[in-house]
Amino acid sequence: MARQNFVGLVVSQGKMNKTVKVRVQTKAYDKRVHKEVIQRKDYLVHDEGNLCKEGDIVRIETIPKISARKYFAIAEIKVNKGQQFALYETLAKQKVAQEEQLKITEYLQKKQDFEATIEKVEDLKNLDRISKSIQSPEADKQALLDQINEIKQKYGITSWPSPEPVLKLEVNEAAKDLSVVENRIAHIKQILDKFMSSEFAAQRLEVLTSLNKNAEELQPHTVKNILRKYVLDPRNEVPFTL
Repeated sequence: MARQNFVGLVVSQGKMNKTVKVRVQTKAYDKRVHKEVIQRKDYLVHDEGNLCKEGDIVRIETIPKISARKYFAIAEIKVNKGQQFALYETLAKQKVAQEEQLKITEYLQKKQDFEATIEKVEDLKNLDRISKSIQSPEADKQALLDQINEIKQKYGITSWPSPEPVLKLEVNEAAKDLSVVENRIAHIKQILDKFMSSEFAAQRLEVLTSLNKNAEELQPHTVKNILRKYVLDPRNEVPFTL
């Protein structure tokens, strides 16, 4: 006697060992509406190797009853979409883990830089205090000079007070970035006109390539919008003088 066969979609997996839920669609004539309608029925199906994933299209066939509700088994995996979904999910989790690790690394680096800045501020305060106290007649000038030279050598300071900035603060960098952005906004039309000219075609192509954009597939107005965003980012270099 031929075994009963159905083709269905795996809709649930992993909740029971060696068991998946397969949804089978069939057509039946409904006398109330006098037309064929789609009927759906879920079966608990035996999966001996735990091979099926949600999304797989499988063929199931009848077997001797294993339990009150399980009397079908996986005969064939026809389309392994579920395996692909599982792979995508694994890759997505790996990418999230990498991004989290990158954020942790950036945080630790910022923390280390902040602690180094605080230490430098304290050393410079100490240097300023020692420089003032060395003028006292009661001071041990040689010991104070040794301390001054040690701090100056540590940070590469040639003279104190120094005419050059010796402490790089984020506030200074933010002010510098703001001035760059304001300057570029004021001259954005001239910058984009130059970028879109044939004279700077090579530089334009280089920028688009660095942004993973295919210049041949983009319309001119799209290229212009991409270049506008690129120019307004102070971290990016403009390949010509304003």
